Amino acid sequence: MSEELEGLVKIVEVEPIKDEIIIIEGFPDVGLVGTIAASFLTDKLQMKEVGYVESDALPPIISVKNGKVLDLIRLYSGNNIVVILSEIPVPLPIIRPLSQKIIEWAISKKAKMLVSLTGMPEPGRLNIDIPKVYVLGSNMKISQDALKIDGVEAFTDGYITGVKGMILRESIRRDFDALLILSQAHFNYPDPGSAAETLKYLSKLLSINIDVKPLLESAEELKLRLRDLMRRTSQAMQDVQKSRELELPAVYL
Repeated sequence: MSEELEGLVKIVEVEPIKDEIIIIEGFPDVGLVGTIAASFLTDKLQMKEVGYVESDALPPIISVKNGKVLDLIRLYSGNNIVVILSEIPVPLPIIRPLSQKIIEWAISKKAKMLVSLTGMPEPGRLNIDIPKVYVLGSNMKISQDALKIDGVEAFTDGYITGVKGMILRESIRRDFDALLILSQAHFNYPDPGSAAETLKYLSKLLSINIDVKPLLESAEELKLRLRDLMRRTSQAMQDVQKSRELELPAVYL
């Protein structure tokens, strides 16, 4: 990473994070699937906030919850897992440096693997009761191991843009183990149902118990609460699309 990019994004540990962890990122994108799943995971596993991402390229905003000031992009730890949770879509100027910094940091922590959670736009989502889940690894072994779990298919064709695509690309370049989990989702609407299917697969992958029933029961509340984040995320995804001068294909992420 160049010195210029090094200074653009920093990962700050407010408490020591041990090595050989599994990292899960849930940056907002299609259907807010990653955000919903990652947030639910941190809550159910009672994870502790242990760090944050710092960058002058982030908007000058802080989050306040229950009287506590929070950074926009935070790290949570528990059960040998670190979750990266963001309350904002990643601004276009720092997508690449942030992705590079995350993989660089993961390698420095000797992380076992990084898992990206995302949605895959499905025009007919309203007619789908149980969304399909797909996987794509940074190498053949990761993909093959992921496909050994029932109820998942290989992602073989399409586009992956934004921070998810750049994280996977950087993982391949750095020979780091990473897995992208995609589930069919609404493109412009929060999709807790899709997030639930992602979590079901993730629980099998990591051998942890995740009961998604509470998530499904609060689905309507989540859809209302996350409307503003979904709106801002949709705009950010359009900005990424314009930056690449591509038309939106059916499997655009």
